[in-house]
Formats: sequence, C-alpha cells, structure tokens
Amino acid sequence: MNLTIGVYQSRDASGGYRWTTLALGPHTRDREGRSTVKLQQKLVEELRSIIGELPVRDLSYFQLPRGIRLERVQLELDFKRVRTGTETPRLSGLFPLILEPRWRTRDELMTIAYHPSRQHEWFPVDTGASLEDQAKLFFTRAWAQLEPHQHDELRSNRKDTLKALAFMAHPKSLLDELGKKKGPWDDLEAEDRRERGGKKKKKSGGGTQVLHKLGMNLTLQAAEGTLDTGMPRSPYREQLQLLLGGERRTPVLLVGPPGCGKRTLLKRFVAEQLEAEGFQTHRNLDKVTEVWSIAGKRIIAGMSYVGDWEQRCLKVLEDTRGGRRILFVEDLHAFGRIGRSRESDTNLALFFQGALSRGELTLAGTVTPEQLQRLETDAPSFAALFTQVHVRSTRTDETLRMLLHEARELESKHRIAWSPPLFPVLLEQAGTLFSGSALPGKALDLLRELATDQGSPGRELGIGELFAHLSRRTGLPDFLLRPQERLVPEEVHEALARKVMGQLEPVRVACDLVARIHAGLTDPRRPYGVYLFTGPTGTGKTELARALASYLYGDASRLIRLDMGEFQTPDAVARLTGDAWQPEGRLTRLIREQPFSLVLLDEIEKAHPSLLNLLLQTFDEGRLTDASGETADFTHTVIVMTSNLGARRKPAVGLGAPDARSLELDADRAVREFFPPELFNRIDRIVHFSPLSREVGEKVVEKELARLLSRHGLVSRNVFVAADEAVKRRIVEEAFDAHLGARPLKRYLEEKVGQVLSDAIIRGPQALMRLFQLYTRDGRFEVQADALIPREPLAHGFALEPLLSLPIARLREKMLELREVVQEMRESEALGALSEQVRFHLERLRAGEQDHAESLFTLDAMRMYLEAFAVQLESLARAPEETEREMIEADRFGVERIGADRWSQGTRIRLFDRRALEPVKAVSREQMLDALSEVYFLQRILRGLSSPDQHVVMLELLPLGQWRQGASTGSLLARWLCSAYAHSRGEIEAFAAHLPGGAVVSGGPRQLREFLHLSMQEPVHAAIKLVGPGVRPFFEGEAGLHVWQSSGRLPEIVKVRVHEASAPAPAELLALHAMKLQTFHKARQEGVRPLPEDPEAAAPVVRAYRFEPPARPGAVSVLELDDYLLTHSGSHRVRTPAEALPALWRLRMSERVTP
Repeated sequence: MNLTIGVYQSRDASGGYRWTTLALGPHTRDREGRSTVKLQQKLVEELRSIIGELPVRDLSYFQLPRGIRLERVQLELDFKRVRTGTETPRLSGLFPLILEPRWRTRDELMTIAYHPSRQHEWFPVDTGASLEDQAKLFFTRAWAQLEPHQHDELRSNRKDTLKALAFMAHPKSLLDELGKKKGPWDDLEAEDRRERGGKKKKKSGGGTQVLHKLGMNLTLQAAEGTLDTGMPRSPYREQLQLLLGGERRTPVLLVGPPGCGKRTLLKRFVAEQLEAEGFQTHRNLDKVTEVWSIAGKRIIAGMSYVGDWEQRCLKVLEDTRGGRRILFVEDLHAFGRIGRSRESDTNLALFFQGALSRGELTLAGTVTPEQLQRLETDAPSFAALFTQVHVRSTRTDETLRMLLHEARELESKHRIAWSPPLFPVLLEQAGTLFSGSALPGKALDLLRELATDQGSPGRELGIGELFAHLSRRTGLPDFLLRPQERLVPEEVHEALARKVMGQLEPVRVACDLVARIHAGLTDPRRPYGVYLFTGPTGTGKTELARALASYLYGDASRLIRLDMGEFQTPDAVARLTGDAWQPEGRLTRLIREQPFSLVLLDEIEKAHPSLLNLLLQTFDEGRLTDASGETADFTHTVIVMTSNLGARRKPAVGLGAPDARSLELDADRAVREFFPPELFNRIDRIVHFSPLSREVGEKVVEKELARLLSRHGLVSRNVFVAADEAVKRRIVEEAFDAHLGARPLKRYLEEKVGQVLSDAIIRGPQALMRLFQLYTRDGRFEVQADALIPREPLAHGFALEPLLSLPIARLREKMLELREVVQEMRESEALGALSEQVRFHLERLRAGEQDHAESLFTLDAMRMYLEAFAVQLESLARAPEETEREMIEADRFGVERIGADRWSQGTRIRLFDRRALEPVKAVSREQMLDALSEVYFLQRILRGLSSPDQHVVMLELLPLGQWRQGASTGSLLARWLCSAYAHSRGEIEAFAAHLPGGAVVSGGPRQLREFLHLSMQEPVHAAIKLVGPGVRPFFEGEAGLHVWQSSGRLPEIVKVRVHEASAPAPAELLALHAMKLQTFHKARQEGVRPLPEDPEAAAPVVRAYRFEPPARPGAVSVLELDDYLLTHSGSHRVRTPAEALPALWRLRMSERVTP
C-alpha cells in the first residue's frame, strides 16, 4: 500500500534537522539528524512497524490531509493575566502554525490550527477573523504553564518547511483480524518455531534481511548527495542505462585498467537512474531501483559451519527478489574461489549462476583484464553470463576537464584556492609516478590527496605544495621529482659513502643510478634498476641496499628484505604471489602497499629454481600479478639481489690469499653458471664488493659503536656514553677479520661492550641523566659512571620577567624611568674608578710599558660603550609612536586639493614621491626588551666595571662522547653554540677548532665567519675569545653541559668552559686539552692512583634541547628546551636552537642585584 503523510521540518543553528509527523494522532513521531535521507529512512522504518501492527480502522491516520499548510505568525504573548509569579511574563517572536482541514460532519469541513511540536493543543480557525489574534488568545492560556527553556523550541527561524513523506507499507488485512480455526499441522509448526528460537524473523533495514548488514545502499547515498558521481562519460553512460536501467536488466561487467573510472561510471548510473525514476518529485525511496554494494568476502565472513554461507546467500536472493535491487559486487573476479574449501568445490559463482541465468538476480562488477582472465579460468560459465563493457583510459584533455571539475568541488568543500599552473604539472607527475594506475583515477586521487593533506581554509595550493606532497608520499627527494633541480654528484657520493665504507665502486654504481633517475633516463616500463651484489659476507652489500633505500625513498623502512633461504621449497612462487587458498602473495601485497621501495632478495642462490622464472617477468615488464588477478607495479622500485657466489673459493695450497681481480673473475664465472641466460641478460649491473681493509675496519667499528650507543635502552634512560680511542683500537684488534667482514664486529660489540653497559645501567648510580665513560684496563672493558645533575637555579629572580607581558606603551614608560638609573650609573663612583683606571693604564703605556695596552683598550671601550648606550636609550625612549610616525612620514610629501569650488573645499590628496627618504623606523618590542635587560645587566656588574678581566672571556666548547679529535663526524650542537656565541655579545678576537679527521682551523673574525657560513663543518673541539663590555659575567651562565637529543642521530653533549682572560690562545688551549686528555687516559688504563685531572669530567647540566633538524634548509621545527639555570621550560619554532638563546640571555641579564 502506498501511503503519504505530512512532516514538519525545522533546522537548528548547527545545521541539524528535526522531523515531526503531522496529523498522526497517538502515532506522532519526532526525530533529529544531520541527513534528511537518513531521517526519512529511520522514520519510514519505524512507521512501517507501527502500520504492520495496527488494525485496519486506524489506517486513516496515515493519509496526508489535502490542503494542509504551514503559516508563520508574529505573536506577543502576555502571561501575567493568566499566571502570576512566572519567570518569563512575556513571550514574543515568530511561531509556526499548521492549518489542517478536518471534516466536522459528513458534509461540513473545518480548519484547525496547532503548533507542530504540540499537536494536542489546537483551536478551530475562524476564517473571518485575524489568525494572529486567535492564536494569541489561545496560546496565552495554553502555554502559560511552560518553563522558560521550552519557549525557544516554539519559535520559527524561517528555515522550517512542510514536506510530504511517501512510502510503501504492508498493513494487516481484514482476514488477519478474523479468527482462524486450528488445523492438524499447527502444533508441528509451533514446535518448529520454538526450535528455531521463537517467531519468524521479519525483514528490517528498509525491507532487507541481510543486505543492510553486508553492504552499502548506493541509492541512499545518491539521494543524500554524498555519492561521488564524477562527470558523465559517453558512450558508457548510455550503455549502462540500456543494460541496467530497462525493464529486463542484464548482468554487466566493466573491464578496464585500474583507475580508468569503472566504479565511478556505476555510481553515475545510480544517480542518473534515481533521477530517471522521478525521486526528486515523489521523494519515495520505495519507488526507485536500489543499487547495493557488497563483497564476496563479507558474505562468507564469520561462516564457520558447513552450509552457513549458502544459507546467507539464500537470504541475499530473497532480498533481491522482485527485480528492484541491483548488486554491485566489489570482488566479482574472486567469486570462482570464494567459498571453495578443501572439502568442497562449491563457490559463490556456482551458487549464484542459476539465479543469474534465470534473471532473478542482477549483478554488476568491475574487473581489470587480468582479473577477468582469472574469473574466466575459475568459473567460465558464470563469466559468460555477463555483458562486458570495456572502459578505456581518458585522454589528456578529458582528464584535464575532470581535474577542473573536481577542483571546483574541492574548493567549496575545503575552502581553498588552486593555482592555475598546477593542473598540467599534476597531470604530468601523476602519469610519471603512478604508472600502475590509469587516467583519470590517478590524477583525481592525487588532487584529492593534495587538498586533504595540504589544504587549509584560505590557502592557495600550487606547484610547491604538490611537490611537497609527492615527496612525502613517495619518499623521493625534491631534487629527483623536479627535473630543473640541480643534482650534486659529490653530495650523493658523500651521503652513501658515509654509510658504506671502503667500497668505492659499489657506491659509484649507486650514485650513477641516482643520477639516471634524476635525468629521467630510466626505462619507464622496467624497475629503476636491477642489480646483483656479489662479494664476501659482511662487506656492506645489505648496508648499501639500506642506504640506497633511505636516500632514494626517504626512509630505510622502504627496504623490503626477503631472505631467499626461506624460499627453497617448490611452494616458493605460491608464497610470493599467492595461490587458490591464499590469493594475496607476500611480495605483491608489500609492493601494492608501497610501490616506492627497494626490494632486496638476499642470498639469491638459495632460492628455488621456479622463483627465478618468476623474476624474469618482473625484471622485464616491471609488474607481477598475484593469484587473485591483482597486479603489483615494480616500475618505481630498485631490485637488488645479493649473493656469495664465487666468494667462498679457497686459495690453492701455497699461493696465498686471492687478490681482488681474481675474486671478481671467480664471481663472474659463478654468476654466469648459476643464472639462466635470459635472466642474466636482464640484470643491469653486477657489482663486486671487495674484502674490507684494516683501515676500513676502524671506521666500521666507529660506526657500529655509535649504533650500539644509540639503542633505545640508553636513549630512553638519558645515558650518554663516551668511548676513548683505546676502546676502538682494542675492538679492531680482537674482532676484525678481513675474510668475515663486519659481522664479527657486531657480535663482539653485542657480547663484550653491550654486556658491560647493561651491567653499568643496573649497578650504576640512578639519576635523571648519566654519563658513562667506556675505557679499557687490564684487558677488559670498564665503565666510569657519573650522574649528571642540573645546575643550581639563580635564586634572586629576574627584573625583566614581569615586563615580558606588558604592551609597548608600558615598556616605553619603563624605559623613561630607567633613564635616571643610567644617569646615576654615569655619575657613580664605579664609573669614576673606571676613568681612573683608564688614566693609569694610559700613563703606563706612555712610559713604555706595552703590556698595559690591552687593558687600556678594554676599559676605554667600556667607557665609550656606556656613553653610547645612554644616547641609545634616550633615542628609544623618545621614539615616535605609531600615529606620530605616520604623521612624520606624511609631512615629507606635498598636498594637492582637487575639486575645490565656491561651494566646497574639494578633496585633499597627498602626493607621495618614491624618491623621498625612507620612513621613520619603528621601535620593536624586542629592541625595548633588549635595552631594558642591558640596563639591569649594567646595574648588576657595576662594581666590577673597572676590572679588565670582566670584559674578556675565553669560551671552550668540548663535545663529549663520540665527537672528539680524530672522529669522522663532528658535533652539530657545538656548531650551533659557536654561532650563537659569536653573534651575541662582544667582538671576536681569536678562535680555533678541531675538525673531523684531525684538521685544525684558526684565525680571527673573518676565519670564524667562513667556518660558520661557508664550510658548514661540525667541530669536534672549539674555542672562541671574545672582547667587549661585560662579556665575562654575560657568559658565566653558559658554563656546564649542554645536552641535545634527537630521534635521527646520537644524543650530543657539549661541555662549555668559561676561562679567564689570562687563558692561553684558542689554538694553544685545544692542544693543551689534548695533552691532558692523553695523560688521563694513559693513567686510567695503567691503574695509576690518584688519577690526574680529567679534562672531560662531568659538570652540571645547564640546558637540555629536544630538536629535530628540519629536512629542508631554512625550514622551521619545534624546539623543546629546558634551562635549569633559569628554571625555564618551553617550546619554540626555530630553524636552529641558536635562535632561541637570545631570549633566554635577555632574561638572565636582568638577574636582580644581590643585597
């Protein structure tokens, strides 16, 4: 039975809907939701259940009264007359009224009015009187007892409307109400119902038993407007309408490559079929054809007993009976295998074949050509029932139109803008990088990902955002994605050689591959490269593969390592590409999940011979199809095979060890004998790894030791380890073997060094941070454990701290107050003593005593600085405010009057001249805070102004742990601190630094600037001498340990020492430290007691940094900083940690003067 009822729809401020049924009497229902279609579905389902239980006489409620309408009236209700003491004596606003015609008698029609939310309160409408007056009189009494919070629900916001809801229902008939005589079989039926669990289950979910549990109603999504239908494409839309939209529907199979738009075409058909069946007119989902999306895997999910999934399939057939439902099957290509077991060959294709051939069931699906071939092999009769529609990829111009159409949709959805040059570049990159998919899918998917990943309201997305997204998704560095970016081969070689040591030729081959990828000269139909790495064990074959994966794809996790020793049995191919029982293969699954990877086939000679034939297709075509017909794309992978073929040959008796050339010849001979010619010819390059030398072994020890010391157990406990050179020499002597490579070193480190460190962690002092010094004594490794304690905080507070949150106007007032303080300092006894000291040193210098020259220069510079600072403070305090600056700038230009006549003065226009002087500079907040902190600092050090030692300082930066003289890498934290100190206070007089490898650089300001800005090297030890007003007390707070932690590299500790002015020159200071360190290490190894001074002894921790250096130069990253001296913790967005230090120094300078 077709029924139509009235519904009052209102909307709230958040966009939600509220539906209230009208004229249903006791069956009135009120529901809320965000989607009108879902509201309709839930309400119809509830009304169906009500109608199914109602007697026939009550069905008159469920017919929409003809002539019902919505009116909005403005009412002013005064409740004081009918109710005293009410909290809300008045209620005014716009209110909705439903005017419903009703039959008073058989021949007389009347109209009643009621509020849709309170339908039991109604009054008859007098057509000759004002509706507002009648409503006011009635509702003043009817609503007088309502609470104030109920009043808002009564008003109308003009977004309400009246809707008609049409649906189909199956009420009871008159025969159901008649009594039924008991038959002879009723007892048996009742007993059978009890065994089945009670009453017979009724259909739910809009008239379905299982479909609403197994699939999604695409028609419902189309009615809601949430179905992505794309642009119409001819002739496919006409073909689908002919095959699926007519009276006699035909099963359809859309065939085409992945991404060509097969699913979107079916979704487009759903929306067009909904429109063709007039849904926008009648809004009745029961009158349209439903298309449900299901999957074979969901049908059999949870079915563990024999016959369970067949029973569920019967219910699916019952749900589709009547021809009003079409099933869109997502995995139709697998129907010939789903359901099959070792005990039975029955499958979904065989089960549904009969209903499909009789026209009782309509199926539609999408397959690739490979999946179609699989279906035709598994279930040929079932596949023959489908009409195939072959869908081609779109042309470039068609795809560009689709991109523009999708871009407009995304603009309104994400509130973003697109740069027009983006689209052709996006289309080109999608075609190049995602060759495993077809157009338009890969281009549209990339556009949607870009809008989701990079989009933010108001932002314009262009080519830069596209390449940033592609770099994150593929892992490829920016210079490989942009052809115009310059590739520096030396940088590539250095990055790879730093990880793989002593293998110049293999590293060069890897660099050549990177260069070919950058130049775009790789075969687009094959993998980037197919290589065979041969050589003795432990020579770096796997390490180079890992380094290449990290460099090309951004992360070492992009390495897919398959140990061929696990694939020696005949089922090796089935395990990699799947079989009938496990269609998804291991290798194909990993490549589909991440097509930008390096595939490492370790020890290929151990693989089963059948696997070599499988690799032939991958090497030649760059693709591999699994047992389910899914294709994995290898065109953006690098395939590396490793082998020890020819490396295990023993030398002839008496001839000694074979040389490198003979090893290569043996490896070539063994490789040619092992690989079939057709496979051998598809290997791009055979790369030979030579045995490691002792010099390389020392570098490997340093690298593997650094890996051990960066383990989670040490890093998470804030344990920092320093190992001296004797430790490394001993490891090389006892663990290095040129024939076995680096693996014995790793085992030795685990057994010897790792065990010593674990014992030290358990038995050593427990502290927040610890420093372990690893050394050798009496033929064994030992650990000296020191607890690192934070530096004691300053106790007197900071004068600048309460000023940090003040506005600029208040800071200006504070500066005016402090002018008097500066004037008092200029007139103080301390400044008088400074002048006396200047005169004294000047007289001594005139008398020929040259050693007074430096003190004279320092003190005179301090006096001149005070005078200059007083002038600067006055200038900042008197600087014009914003409005004053605008007037000063404007007064520099002339004025012209336009349109003046006898009745008006016209318009004054100021004539600006670009040749005028630059505008008056504004005083920034940072400038004011700097000046204020300088006043407090000078006030604190006033007593020592006349001492030359206060104005000269020597800063020594000593990285602890693995960063020391002779190390292969330096300390990045030491470099940042050098830069911060050199640009903070005072002038550079001299500096010296030890660089990785033992090189030394020294000089003055120019050499330091070159070292910091040009060489970009990281020091292993550095010293800077600074001269300037108060530099010694300024840097005293830096003395101690600076700790930096990062997930990308080893933790770094830099020990900063503040030396007096009488300290040796920087170069001499570094040399003296090396001598002291050598003496200490020798004494510790020999067990001398007492030990001499340890120049690298632990000190209190001044500052702790947690910072991830940004990948791109100039980009910012989050710095989490703890300053124990200032008791400050905070986060900063900086390029380097050096940028956050000036604000901390500014606060420390304002330390309050001790009484």
